[in-house]
Order: sequence, then structure tokens, then C-alpha cells
Amino acid sequence: MAQTTEKILNGKSALKWLFCLIVPAIVYFALPIDGKTLTHEMAMFLAVTIFMVCIWGFELVNDTATGLVLPVLYMALCGVPGKIAYNNWLGDVPNIVIGGFIFCKILQDTGLGKRVGLGCMKLMDGSFIGTVWGLMLAIYIINPLVPAVTGKGVIFCSIVISLCESLDFKKQSREATALMLVAFLAVTSSKNGFLTGGGDLVIGMSLVDGVMGLKTSWLQYAGWNLLPATVFTVMSVAIVVVLLPSKVNKEELRRALYARYAELGPMRRDEKTATVLLIVTLIVLMTDKWHGLTPGMGLVFLAAVSFLPGVSLMDGQKIKEVNFCPIFFIMGCMAIGSAGNYLKVTQWMADSTFGYMEGLGIYGASVCSYVVGVIGNFILTPLAATASFSAPLAELGVQMGLEPRIMYLSFKYGFDNYLFPYEYAVLLIFYGFGYIHFGSMVKVLAARMILTVPFLLAVAVPWWQWIMK
Repeated sequence: MAQTTEKILNGKSALKWLFCLIVPAIVYFALPIDGKTLTHEMAMFLAVTIFMVCIWGFELVNDTATGLVLPVLYMALCGVPGKIAYNNWLGDVPNIVIGGFIFCKILQDTGLGKRVGLGCMKLMDGSFIGTVWGLMLAIYIINPLVPAVTGKGVIFCSIVISLCESLDFKKQSREATALMLVAFLAVTSSKNGFLTGGGDLVIGMSLVDGVMGLKTSWLQYAGWNLLPATVFTVMSVAIVVVLLPSKVNKEELRRALYARYAELGPMRRDEKTATVLLIVTLIVLMTDKWHGLTPGMGLVFLAAVSFLPGVSLMDGQKIKEVNFCPIFFIMGCMAIGSAGNYLKVTQWMADSTFGYMEGLGIYGASVCSYVVGVIGNFILTPLAATASFSAPLAELGVQMGLEPRIMYLSFKYGFDNYLFPYEYAVLLIFYGFGYIHFGSMVKVLAARMILTVPFLLAVAVPWWQWIMK
């Protein structure tokens, strides 16, 4: 019986591997490679990327291994130089991941994350649904104060993990998945309401302003986007609530909650020290415009402070217990954007898709812009795509006599919809801790991707048309 089961499992695995090999091959040979508009290297890049997406989808290989090999495949098969494939290691993301993982360890070891999470649920009288909406509200309040979406993500990811541990929500359980997705979606959806919500928003808006010869202020941008972003955030969280309802009995949850909270007792010295460190972290993230430290630099600096005598939140033994393996998966995935931009896959995609918008009205052009963002997200990082697509899209809007900013903002909502972790560094961070069930995540994100279209048509575009007059 055991041998039969093993044979079946091996057969299923073989079929999955066959699928992962056949689909990229079909894509490669189906593409119109002419050596000019679409080169062999560009087609191979698309095939390699699809191959890796299939492997992730079927969970055939450990994430760390795929992250390590992806840049190598781009160099070996697509002619991408090593300095391009690995240039993201010189950016801020590695620092954010390293500092964030250490910060998460501090919140866990001191019990501060558990106290904060349990306290939030206690305020909601033990209601799981209330906790979900309370988490969203807390994120929404902090959002305009912290101009780094990854920084916000790391902080709330740490709190949710501590919350799951304190209530015995197992990794990849429905409750753990729901809380992690709520935190992720609340962070990434609400950022659209403010120009300082993320670096990609600043870059994109400056490029659009350059095309139009204008200068968008922080307050003006908030006037355009605060209302749509609020509706979008509520919609995103509601999707999680509907598709991943908690099976936990409310009375049992309340009893467990109060018992666990009572076990914490009064705040200890290390919790108070960690609280001060958390406050300083928020201040550093909020004031990066003035002191010049990037979010990653600030997190690593504060992580180093935690080792100092008198602070003593981290030491040599504790640092060994931090699992840094996900950083290789994250950085390997980010090579997709660098390689795609180097090979000019971005420009090819723009030339291939923008031509279909001719003759469309603002609603049709907005939906097409959104679709371009969604499709582009499978291949490029948000920053790479924003830098490459924003100006051409705005210029197309001017040529068509349509409001370029509406087309750009619709495009950005496309890039705020994802299916797989590799598509966005913040999602990689949340997923990398292992608390999110892959299938449930895809179900929620797919529903959100579909529902964003009626959101744009019924809420966002009409609002933008009225407010931008």
C-alpha cells in the first residue's frame, strides 16, 4: 500500500515537472522572434520566468533553491550580465529583509508583539472579525506617517506572527493565512491614498508630471486618491473575510485570549526596551526625508543597536536562530525585474499593448491600462514597470485626448494586484515566513484582481473625472 501511494505521488510529481517544461517551451516557440523587435534572449527570458512561476505554483522545489538559481539561469540562457542579475543586492531590500527578520525575532522573544496583538483582540472582545478590521484601521492610520511600504509591512508582519503564535494559529491555517493577508492587503492597498505611500508612486507621478508639465502636490494627490484607496482597502479586506471565514468559536477564542493575555503579566524590562525601539523605528521611518536614511538602513542600524550593552535584546545565540534563508528567494525573484528591463522586455510589452488603446474612451482606456499593469506584474517589479511604462502611457493619453493621470492611476492599480509572491517584494516578505497557505492566497488575490475592474469603473474613474476637472 505504501509503495502504491509512493508511485502515485511520484507520478503526479512527474506530470507537474512535465507541465513546467512544456508550457515554457510552447511559449518560446510560439513567440514571433525576429531578432529585432523580439530577440532570442527576450523570448528565453519569458520562457525561464514562466518555468519558475510553474515550479512555484506546484511547489516542486524549495524556495531558497529557486531564488539561488534564477539569476544564474538569466545569465546562462539570456545573456544577462552578472552585475545586472545581482544588482538588487546593492539596493535597500536586503537591508530591509535582514533588519526586518531581526526585528521580528525581537518582538517574538520579548513578547511585545504578542502583547500588542493580544491587546488589539482584547479591545475587540475576542472577535476574530473585529480583530481583522481593527488591524486594517491601525495600518490605515500609520500609513501616511511611514513613507515606506516595506517598512510598514515588516512591522505589521511581525505583529501578526506574534499574534498567531500566542493564539496557536498554526502556519498555513485559515486564521493565520487570513490575518497575514489582511495585514498585507491593508498595507499595500491603503498606500495608494498618499503620494508618500510608496517609492513607486513618487517615481510614477513625477514621470507623468514631466509629460504634462505639471507638479502634483502631496495634498492634491491625496484629494484624488484618498477616497478610492479607502474603498479599495475595505474591498480587499472584505474579500479575505468572505473567502476565509474563521472556524474558531468566538467564546473559546475569547477565553483563550483573556487567559493568554493574563499570562503575560506586567511589562518586563525587555518589553519596555523593545517598545522604545519600536517607537524609535517608527520615527526613523517617518522622518527618512530629513535624515536621509533609507528604510533598510534604519532597520539595520536599529537591529545593531539591539546588541548593545544596556539594550541586550539580541545576542550571538539569538541571531543564530533567525532564519535568513528567505532572503535568497526574495533577491532571486527581484532579478526578474532587472533582467527584464535590461533585455528591453518592458519596451516590447509597451509597444505590443498600447496600440490597442487607440479610439477607446476614458473607461475603456482605463481598463486596458489596468490590464497592462496586471500582465506586466507577472514579469517586472513595480518599480521597474513604473519607471518604464508611466511616461509612455501618459504620452498616449495626451495623444488620445484623454486624462493621462487617470490612465496612469488605473495602471498603478493593475500593479497592485498580484497572484504569486515573486511579483512583489512586500508579498515575498509576508509569504516568506511560511504562515500563508499558497492556494488560499491565490484564491483571495484572484478574486481581488477580478473585482478591481468594477471598482475602477464604478468608483475610481468617475471620482477622478470629477475631482480632476
